[in-house]
Amino acid sequence: MEQFGAFLEKLISEHTEYGIFIVIAIFTLELVGLILDWDWVLEPGGGYLNEAYWCEKIGRKKVRIVLGIITSVAILAMLGLYFMFAR
Repeated sequence: MEQFGAFLEKLISEHTEYGIFIVIAIFTLELVGLILDWDWVLEPGGGYLNEAYWCEKIGRKKVRIVLGIITSVAILAMLGLYFMFAR
């Protein structure tokens, strides 16, 4: 696992656009998980910053919508960065 981490660190430092592409792919996977209501996206746990806490307080569907909006904005921001560095 350390070798993989070193590989990713080298890849991102030398080719920033690939690192941004990896982050976009991760955010896209999370967005798909939110849309399809996969359980691992809203994993249980404690604390105020955990999605399970907010699911109990305001409901799972509302949490998925809010996180979907935040994730979509993050994807758009990362796409903007990608096109800035790709030139």
